[in-house]
Amino acid sequence: MLEALVVKEAAGRGIGRDRRHRPLVRRIVGAKRMACRLTPMLGCGVSGLILSALPFPAAADQVPPVGIPLKHVASDDDETDFDALGIMIGVNGAQPRLYQFDTGSDMFLGQVDEATPGVQPVPGSKPGLYGYGDGTYGYWMQEIQFATMAYYHPDNPSEPVATIPGKHIAGRIIDWVYSKKHDSFKDLHTSDKPVGNHDGVAYYADLDVRARMKKGEPGDHPPFYGTFGAGDYSQDKTYMASPGTQTKSGYVVAANANMGDSNTPGCAPCLSLHLTPQVRAQFTAVMPWGKLDYDDSLRQFPSSGANASNMHDGNYSYTISVPVGKKKRAVDFRGPILFDTGTAEFILVDADGMLSKFRSKGYKLAEYDQDSVDIKFYGFGDKLNDLEYDDVIIGRLADEDSGNTVTIGLPFFQSNSVMYDLEKKVSAYSPYFVTTSDFSTDGTANIPHLSKVNEDIGSSGWVGLAGTLSGKGDFTIEKDANVRMTGANTYTGATHIADGAYLHLAGAGSIEHSARILNEGTFYVDHKGSYLTAWGVDKSFEDAVLRDISGGGDIVLGANRLIVTAATGSISGSITDYDDNNKNLGGGLVLAGGKLTIAGDNDYSGLTEVASGAEMHVTGQLTGDVSVYGKLIVDGQVFGTVKVNNGGTLSGTGTVGAVKVLPGGKAARMKTTAVD
Repeated sequence: MLEALVVKEAAGRGIGRDRRHRPLVRRIVGAKRMACRLTPMLGCGVSGLILSALPFPAAADQVPPVGIPLKHVASDDDETDFDALGIMIGVNGAQPRLYQFDTGSDMFLGQVDEATPGVQPVPGSKPGLYGYGDGTYGYWMQEIQFATMAYYHPDNPSEPVATIPGKHIAGRIIDWVYSKKHDSFKDLHTSDKPVGNHDGVAYYADLDVRARMKKGEPGDHPPFYGTFGAGDYSQDKTYMASPGTQTKSGYVVAANANMGDSNTPGCAPCLSLHLTPQVRAQFTAVMPWGKLDYDDSLRQFPSSGANASNMHDGNYSYTISVPVGKKKRAVDFRGPILFDTGTAEFILVDADGMLSKFRSKGYKLAEYDQDSVDIKFYGFGDKLNDLEYDDVIIGRLADEDSGNTVTIGLPFFQSNSVMYDLEKKVSAYSPYFVTTSDFSTDGTANIPHLSKVNEDIGSSGWVGLAGTLSGKGDFTIEKDANVRMTGANTYTGATHIADGAYLHLAGAGSIEHSARILNEGTFYVDHKGSYLTAWGVDKSFEDAVLRDISGGGDIVLGANRLIVTAATGSISGSITDYDDNNKNLGGGLVLAGGKLTIAGDNDYSGLTEVASGAEMHVTGQLTGDVSVYGKLIVDGQVFGTVKVNNGGTLSGTGTVGAVKVLPGGKAARMKTTAVD
């Protein structure tokens, strides 16, 4: 059985302090955060660089993906420690600013200048608190409405990459505030008088933050001018600026590339707005949201009408190995997860169920403490999604909610792409860097150039291409690189899969225009077609059609057929259809044209077909039956029955299991166990 395994390590992040130089930020779970409620307003949809207004199309996957660049932001004291994501946004034509990109919150809160044209307070609203963590700190803000949001490239904000017209509602930051219940309140430089009250609690402004804001500088956590909430849930019908309000189908957060470099072309890191079958087919770790509680959240996003989840969703299986004495003890969990780019450590305990299980194994994690643990995710059919991370940071705050939830933070995103599929009501992750960008194998094209993938590109060489690769040049996958293609690629150059490299065709993925495949690594077509029904890919895409293939690498068919239309070479590697459970799935091989030599020892169980005008020379071995309309020469061994159809011929010095000659077929005398 052929298998590719991945074990990716993630550096831990400290829990003691966050980018705000104060105790760790955590979002309030299950609480309605705003004092006032507003009437929902019209939103907008996305259809291109200038994004159209409502209505959204009936078929959400008809909207092509839009790539919105993100930015890895280093910590204040270590330029190699990337502990936050940023997104560049301009409001109503104003100068764009960098905001923290946070999938653990649901509202856009920013330092929006009061003088920005067309920005108005939401009628009837008053300043109030948007709290974080235990509710003792957060933004004091005023809800505002405006007509356009524009996304920019953080490193080149000269022109917007996408502009969304419509009516948006966000929060204009007035102050960063604390209550006297905050554990560090006495050490903070706060206002003498409170700026306001929330639920009977007084909140005081951080005067250092206020001074920076007055100068036009980033306020509470530089270099950010606020926080862009990008969660797949909404706790208020007035929150009308998150990705869920701008798409009907969903989005992908791919932050597992270009950390400290720019080796990966295209949009990287990236927020890809809108999902298609090609995007969905990049993900096999697909988790239904499950039964949700909408007492404190909405079932649909405002503006778009897209389905909305809860803060935590799914029923994931994972094991955390904790230190007890000189050894580590494995503790198994199953339950909902919040994947949160706004949490700096890998694991944040946010429910008492986890603490209880830890105590039952002799392990205690104190309030506001941290530790180093191992974690493993498992339970999906595709074993490629069994991910293990050693020596990652786990932390907790205090007064956790009841339940069995957990928060998985930014380090997970730094080695996995995460999909929020609002249309299908599922979430998913992938160890590939999933990109919806289009590329060309030609260096002179007006789209990003991509002619090879190595360990420096994507997520340590793992790249998921959901767009189209075009051009006349060759495409090379170097040793230890792993590429997953789900788009209909049109490049005509050769495809090189090096020894120790991997290429997966999945969903509707195709390279049928490539002149030839030189395979010395492993070539997978087992996920072609409707491997998962949630992808929305038609069964007609299950065949993998190629012009030519040769080399000593292995081919994994699964239940699908490999069709070769213009063969000239020799396959000396193994062709198999075994799955992870060591079971034959019935995959087959079709030689539709040309001359192909089968020189390896193959164990796929499905039918081998030789079309009229094609010639197959078997010097190795085939396990299953063969149907011949063209020419078959067996100098090796075929264990199954060879059926020679009208116009077909069989010859050679090798051995076959049995021969069946139909009228019009011709067969030389062969070494067989039986002759029909």
